[in-house]
Amino acid sequence: MIKKITYFLFIAISFSCVKEKEKTKITLEDVTNLGFSLQNKSDRDDIPAMNELYDVKAFADIFLLKSADKEVHEFNAGFFMGFSRNFNFGEMLVAQKSEGGSYEFIRAYEDEKNNFHLLFRLYGEGLNYHDYLVKEINGELKIVDMYIYMSGEYLSDTYRTYYKSILDKSNVLTKDLTEITVYQDALKLIEVKELNAAGKFKEAHKVYKSISNSSKVTKAFQLVNIMLTFNLSEDLYYKAIKDYEKRFPNDPSLYLVSLDGLIYKKEFDKAIKSIDKLDELLGGDPFLNYIKGNIYYFEKDYENALGKYAIINLEYPDFIDAYDSALGIYLETNNTEKVIEILELYVNKFEIDKEELKFNLSEFAPAFIKTKEFKNWFSK
Repeated sequence: MIKKITYFLFIAISFSCVKEKEKTKITLEDVTNLGFSLQNKSDRDDIPAMNELYDVKAFADIFLLKSADKEVHEFNAGFFMGFSRNFNFGEMLVAQKSEGGSYEFIRAYEDEKNNFHLLFRLYGEGLNYHDYLVKEINGELKIVDMYIYMSGEYLSDTYRTYYKSILDKSNVLTKDLTEITVYQDALKLIEVKELNAAGKFKEAHKVYKSISNSSKVTKAFQLVNIMLTFNLSEDLYYKAIKDYEKRFPNDPSLYLVSLDGLIYKKEFDKAIKSIDKLDELLGGDPFLNYIKGNIYYFEKDYENALGKYAIINLEYPDFIDAYDSALGIYLETNNTEKVIEILELYVNKFEIDKEELKFNLSEFAPAFIKTKEFKNWFSK
């Protein structure tokens, strides 16, 4: 089954002037240590500790309008009060991981403008990458923004669009926000996500259709539509992907967004090229060999698929999904010796009970558990 590509987006807005102490020289080692710190806190699901690594005020200062106008200043203050309460990166990250996701620090790097970054991979129901912008704030290294590969833009850009759309409304400073269409659409989008997460896909789709057309053409709304239609029908899902491609051609997010659509249409060569482009954009990620292996598997190019899974076994020896994928190929090709080899690895390395393995095999490979080879292995 093709895994859907999901995306990770959360509301995090606040406002303040950031006063920085005299800057010291940031080193790549310092930034790398920050990356490992986030990794450690994420592994422990330590929400407060993860939130301490972010400077939300510096984040908001990137996109909120700088103006001496009293009304704008008051609007920004109200905007901050309303949305800063919703900022909880740690909580949102833990929620993503609870759905089976893993969060892994890949590398720290310095870009051509001498800005430092942290690159993380989110993998679970789908694949995404987060590229954090790191700055020194009051003598401490803090994360101040986040480029989300699935959305193809910085989080600050996403919220700059949302913020300006409210600010630009006539008489916005004297109106109740609930009267503004874009605000109503944002609330509906939250409802859509909640209904979708609860498995109420038709209800979610009905709410989505009630959103204004002006909002539905934006990236955030289009991406939610892709996520939603995946659970409704393949035709709607593929159409949602094609609509996104037409609206955002040459966007980096296409390498992830279009992947399922390419596989669905059996355009495997294009799917591989898409992964190659993503790999180049990332500066290299060996984990993408697993995605390539799956594409080769769908193409029934088992030799290349097994070659990619073997690379993953070396790079990520504890990543059980690659062994599962290889097992499926060996079962399909009746390579009993290799099947037994992987079953033995499950028992010894991953400490999976033989009874559990037998039960699982009875679900998707019932003929195999009746073979002499399996019976002999099972009885040992």
